[in-house]
Amino acid sequence: MTALRQYAQLVALHMRMFRSFMLIISIVNIAMAFGLILGFSYIIPDISDSTARFLITGTVTQMMVTIGLVALPQNISEMKHDGRVEYFFTLPISREAYLLSLVTVAFIQSLPSMVLALLFGAWYFEVSLALDPALVLVAPLAVLSLAGIGVTMAVISPHQQLTNVLTQLIIFYVLFFGPVLLPESQLPVALRHISDFMPTSYVADAIRGSTTDLPGTHLGRSLAVMAAFGLFSVTLSAISVRRRG
Repeated sequence: MTALRQYAQLVALHMRMFRSFMLIISIVNIAMAFGLILGFSYIIPDISDSTARFLITGTVTQMMVTIGLVALPQNISEMKHDGRVEYFFTLPISREAYLLSLVTVAFIQSLPSMVLALLFGAWYFEVSLALDPALVLVAPLAVLSLAGIGVTMAVISPHQQLTNVLTQLIIFYVLFFGPVLLPESQLPVALRHISDFMPTSYVADAIRGSTTDLPGTHLGRSLAVMAAFGLFSVTLSAISVRRRG
């Protein structure tokens, strides 16, 4: 069986395995998207069009983070704890195909909340979006860069509790200390330097560059960095699981 066929069958298998979990996370993610948009409209009176676009794209990024860097690593960690990951690794399948299938499921899972956050935010704030064809590349690369890191974290982490703690810290960072929902210019210098090494910064920039006409975005650079993050993280995960096997 070719690696491509294994990958397709693993995606289908994981979609069936995670269908209940995916439904719950999708509902929670959509509710979170609506809550963030509504909440910021209450906190910030008289939101300008540019601020509204910034918050909408930040919310979309937050939805991707919730799936790729929180829900996915927690799910894999639980699978490790239950022995399901070890079971898959006893089968004659490509480790890379297995890891990529998990990332693909995360991408599929993130699509509803991404689309609804964009549509609801544009409708609620009464702003127009400037969709770029590059969005077709941005969406999968964004999820690959985030979910790839999430998979790596879950694979390398020795304990389920540690994985859960790290995912909660990530959410805290993205909400309050990264250039996702806050402009980079409002962050302290130290946090600006830290954000240069965080995939979330480039995901947010790419989403803004491909859905709005906000100034200061660097779409090409962000696409390249997201691809590098994704390739590096999946490769590191594959090396780690091969050593385990």
